[in-house]
Amino acid sequence: MTQQEDDDMMKHLKFALLLLCVLALTFTDVNAQAQKKVTYGKSTFTIYKPLDLEPTPTCGFIPDVPGYTLKSKFYGPGTYYCYAPGNVPKTNYKCILTEIRDWVFYRPDYVKQFAAQRGLEPMEQKAIKKMSAKTRLPNGGLMYQLSENTWIWLYVYGLQNCGPLPWGSNEEHVCGVSFIERVPQEPEIVADRLYRFWNDGVRFADYAGVTQSNFKTKPSAPSDKNPNYFAIGDVLNPKKGFYTLTFEGGNGPTYLWHSYEKVVAENLKKSDFDATGQIGYNDLYSAFLYYLDVVKVKNNLYFMYTVNSRFLGDIISGSTWPQVMKMEEETAKQWKKDQEKIKKEKNAAALEKLYSEIFK
Repeated sequence: MTQQEDDDMMKHLKFALLLLCVLALTFTDVNAQAQKKVTYGKSTFTIYKPLDLEPTPTCGFIPDVPGYTLKSKFYGPGTYYCYAPGNVPKTNYKCILTEIRDWVFYRPDYVKQFAAQRGLEPMEQKAIKKMSAKTRLPNGGLMYQLSENTWIWLYVYGLQNCGPLPWGSNEEHVCGVSFIERVPQEPEIVADRLYRFWNDGVRFADYAGVTQSNFKTKPSAPSDKNPNYFAIGDVLNPKKGFYTLTFEGGNGPTYLWHSYEKVVAENLKKSDFDATGQIGYNDLYSAFLYYLDVVKVKNNLYFMYTVNSRFLGDIISGSTWPQVMKMEEETAKQWKKDQEKIKKEKNAAALEKLYSEIFK
């Protein structure tokens, strides 16, 4: 198994855990302001509002027709269900993520033709490996340099169950796409990009989260006045920053507030600066996974925006996607019941107190 396949598998596992741990949010389109509200005890709190930011810019490398709308003989009754299309909610919100996902399900030959018409040639494998330097950046495959500081990588996978016999074919399709941008290592620029990814997510999807924590650095203690990590999600307030909870001198909890930009500035000085993000839907049949990876490679800092298909791939021969998803539905229903019970019996009063303190 290649490093890229290992990373892809880990992303799928991370998403599965995240999907089971997220609560239902309010969804709205680009012309409205999505808000997330929670009620604990007798209090209701608005724990975030989208930011007044422009979407993360698109790159223009896009087919005329979204790949996931293409018809195929490889899915449906009588086939081995090598892939299932999944649900793609309609949205007018256009950012890099909603743009590059249109390549998913295209055949690589079409991508190469499209790129050639624009004067682009595939990067050499040695150049890709040199750029990635054994990090989460792609270390091979179909990749194009779009400009001095931008690249696009297409994850091409050979589907084994497209033919008349199980595991008897190798039909290649684009299963995922990454747009990579080299970004100046300036705290305000880096923080702005992290905000924008989160903001994009809550504009076109149900939830988003971003975590910044240097890769090799051990997490600092909660009482540290300069923490080496933070998360962007609930209670996002860029002007106020984020808080850590600590107990000092045996007294009650103390909320220490920190500036995002100051923490980014300190962490950027280190060689292992790292950040990750996820965007998703409260829908087991959602077609796509959305990710952010921020990776420092020597003197360069890269933001990699990734869209992967949840369904485009092989499953165990003899099973069908409806059978697989039925089991996932049953698991999700049971998890929801368990969480509601825990929340009702143990956490409501404590969470009401927590948010009351935060929003003072």
